[in-house]
Amino acid sequence: MQIPLIFLTVSLFLLAGCSNVDRVETVSTPTERTPLNIDPADPVDLKSIEWIVVTPDNVDNIMDMLEQSGNNLVVFGITPSDYEDLSMNMSEIRNHINTQRRILLQYKIYYEGESSSSKSSD
Repeated sequence: MQIPLIFLTVSLFLLAGCSNVDRVETVSTPTERTPLNIDPADPVDLKSIEWIVVTPDNVDNIMDMLEQSGNNLVVFGITPSDYEDLSMNMSEIRNHINTQRRILLQYKIYYEGESSSSKSSD
């Protein structure tokens, strides 16, 4: 008999304590986004490379030419399928760089708005 009485008393105190709580109001204020300070990447300055195709017919002439030029005699060779793989790898790198560039542009548009993207010409 005493347990229900204690339970009832505690319940009344808990309910009475909650009745004094005022209404909680949440207010959110928009804040201005901080502009991104990202400079565009400098263009890549690639050095020109001279490709010499060496075949069984011209190998002696090429070796003589390299020896006469005074350069160190080093020859790198790849098979046609490896050259194709090299070309495909360069294409993948180009696509990856373009994707990253578009991602950065979208971040810039998001943080600074559409008007700032029209200022920068690509």
